[in-house]
Amino acid sequence: MRAYDELVARSPQGSVFASSWWLDAVAPGAWRAHEIEDGGELVAAWPTVVKRNRFGPVHTGAPLTPFLGPLYAARGKPLKRRAQEINLLELLLERIGPFAYLEARCHPAFDYWTPLAWHGFSQTTHYTWRLPRGLDAESVWGDLRENIRREVRKAEKRGVTVAESPLGEFEELRRRRATHDAGGGGSAALARIEPAAAARGRRTILLARDADGLVHAGGYFVHDDDYVYYLSGASEPELRGSGAGSLVLWKAIEIAAERGLGFDFEGSMLPGVERFFRAFGGEPAPYSIVRKTASRGLRVVRPFARMARSLGA
Repeated sequence: MRAYDELVARSPQGSVFASSWWLDAVAPGAWRAHEIEDGGELVAAWPTVVKRNRFGPVHTGAPLTPFLGPLYAARGKPLKRRAQEINLLELLLERIGPFAYLEARCHPAFDYWTPLAWHGFSQTTHYTWRLPRGLDAESVWGDLRENIRREVRKAEKRGVTVAESPLGEFEELRRRRATHDAGGGGSAALARIEPAAAARGRRTILLARDADGLVHAGGYFVHDDDYVYYLSGASEPELRGSGAGSLVLWKAIEIAAERGLGFDFEGSMLPGVERFFRAFGGEPAPYSIVRKTASRGLRVVRPFARMARSLGA
């Protein structure tokens, strides 16, 4: 997968979540790259996780993987580049072939989905909150909403400190009190991510403890060469008034600043979570969720399946 990973590294739509090692961890044996070559060079790919049901192939994302959509090599001026992207999307759909259903949460740099509309796809815009690369921690601190600064100071005055910790301690908290999972996921996926990410130096696990050793909050963060991503978080409800949750995120932002990286909150569309992330002074970054149900049979069955789930059947 060397050529594929090189494409991920140079693509504007590339991220740690599209890397082969990441996908091997979260979807072992189930993902496909769907690559396009030009003159012996890999110029595009659309990684998906492929499952089969009685209606045909179903292409989706992966657990704890917030972005997974088309990837293009960076090349050309805007006018020429858009024409290339349209052509590459056509070729990628041909490479994927017939499917019953396809859904992708695309990277924010995938900013032109019109060619998919021509093929019957629908689109929904969601947002994540980001602090830019090259951020200065002192400037970010000044841009924080006052209540966040107050929470951080409160935690520090109570003797709460944040330090790197092993996965087991974070998972113990997360299993009971998960508060944030980017892209949806679970403990099994995180357990597979951990050895691969740790071996590559691509993750940081932070836990906030008080002077008595009680764990108040924690976060699992991964990074590539552009951003530190808030992948998963947890906190003890009885201790949320300590400000430890804000302190954990602030320490992660400081780490991003030290590395010259941006910070991606993997923002939720839930009002309370959005309000919390927005208070850290970032900017909303839109990204597209594209989907198409190509199977007529699946279009008929899905509404009934959703109704059955809502009724507890």
